[in-house]
Amino acid sequence: MKWTAVLCKRSLAFGWRSAWGSKKLQYPDYPPRIPKALIDKGVEFVDPQEVVTRAGCTVSMCDPSGVEFVDPQKEEEREVWRPPVNDSRFYVPPKKQELWNYNEEPAFVCTPRICIHQGVKQAASLAKAQVFEGLPPSVNRLVDTVDIDETIELVLQRSIMQAQYWNPTKEKLPKRIDPRKPGWKFQAKYGIPAKLQAGILARNLLRLCQSQVTAYPSLAERRHIHSPYINSHFLYRDEPVVVRGLGEWLITSNQPLPRFGDEDTVDASVNHALPDLYPLLPTIDLIQDHNYTLEHNLGMKTDWSHGQLHTLLLTDANHYKTDHRLGRDILFCLGHAVAQARHKYGDVTTLPEPVCVQSVSMDHQTLNFVCFQLNTLATDTDNGVKNLVWVDGGNNLYHKILGQPWMPKAIRFERLEDFNPTVFQKLMALYLNGASELKSVR
Repeated sequence: MKWTAVLCKRSLAFGWRSAWGSKKLQYPDYPPRIPKALIDKGVEFVDPQEVVTRAGCTVSMCDPSGVEFVDPQKEEEREVWRPPVNDSRFYVPPKKQELWNYNEEPAFVCTPRICIHQGVKQAASLAKAQVFEGLPPSVNRLVDTVDIDETIELVLQRSIMQAQYWNPTKEKLPKRIDPRKPGWKFQAKYGIPAKLQAGILARNLLRLCQSQVTAYPSLAERRHIHSPYINSHFLYRDEPVVVRGLGEWLITSNQPLPRFGDEDTVDASVNHALPDLYPLLPTIDLIQDHNYTLEHNLGMKTDWSHGQLHTLLLTDANHYKTDHRLGRDILFCLGHAVAQARHKYGDVTTLPEPVCVQSVSMDHQTLNFVCFQLNTLATDTDNGVKNLVWVDGGNNLYHKILGQPWMPKAIRFERLEDFNPTVFQKLMALYLNGASELKSVR
C-alpha cells in the first residue's frame, strides 16, 4: 500500500482532544483590548455577550473534559512551591513586581529591534517633527567635496569582501526561503551571520572615514564609542516614551554639530500639520513595560570634553523595510537629542540653541541617513514649533544576488553586483559635518 500525503496528514481533532483532555491546558477568556485612540474620540462600544443575554439567550463555554477555567489574577494568588534549599539548580527568577525598577504605571519602550510599521509618518507624529526628503543643504554641499579615487574604491571593495567572505566565522545560517521557489529545499549553509556582516562593514567604513584625518586635522577630535547605551525619555500626550538599548557605534566630538535648518525654516514649521494616524495612536508599535527608569543617560560623563553628540550608527540583521528602519532611527535621534538637551539646558521647554544629531543605520548592503534637529521639548502637544528631520534611505552600496539552484549554471551561485561608491560619499559627508576646515563650504 502506498503512503500518500493524505494518509500522512495529521488530524487536528486528535490534537485538540489531547490538549483539552490529557494535558489539562487552560484557555482563559481575556477581555477585549480597546484602542485608546477610539476611547479619546468618544466611540461607544457594546459588549456582544451582554447583547446576547438581553435577547434571552444563555452564554456558556463548553468544556467536555471538565477543565476548570482560572482567572489570571486569582492564579497569581496560588501558593507556588519553592525549593527548600538555596541551590542554583532550583533558581527561580524574580517576578517583574519584585525588580527594583518596577512602576505601577506602564511606559512605552522603544528598543533598537522595534518595528515602526508606519515608518517615518508614525515617528514624525511621535517626535513632533517636520520631515524633509534627502539630506540637508549644508550636508549636500559637503558630498561634492569628497573625492572617491581608485584607492578608496579598492579599500571599499576589500571591506565588502571581508564582511561577506573573508571572515573565518563558520556558523549555521538560518534556513533560506525564496518566494520565487517556495517548495525548494535549500541545503544547510555555514558562513557569516548577517549581524556580523553588518558589524564588520560598519567598522571598516568608520576606519576609512577616520583615515581622512591627514586632509582634515579636526577629525582627530572625533571619538568612536562601541556599543553605546542610551536610556532617555520624552512625553507623548502626558505618557512617557522610553528610548533605551545598545547601538553599534556612537561618534562624539568636542564641538556640537551646526544646525541643519535656519531660523526661517524653524519659524515656518509652526504652520506644519503633523500626520494623523486615526483611529490608531502612534505608540501602537511600542512595548508597554512596567520596568523602566525615567532618566537621561547617554552612557558617558556629562562633563566629558568630547561629549557632544555627532553621529549614531545602528546595524540591522532583520528583514524590515527601509521605512520601518527610518522610523526607528528618528526615535533614537530624538532620545539622544533630548538627553543632550536636558544635560545642557536643564528642565526647560524652549531651547536656547537647537540640538542636532545624525544617524546611520545599515545592514550588509544598504545605508539609511537621518539628520535630526531638536528645536523644542514640548512633544506632548501638536502646537507650536516643530522639530526638523531629514531622511535619505535605501542607499545600496552594492547588491547581493543570491544563487538559484533550480536555474541554469549562469545564475546558480551568488554574486555581488552594482557597486556604488557614491554611497560612501554621503557617509563621509556626514562624518565631515562640523569639521573646522569646511566652514567655508557650509
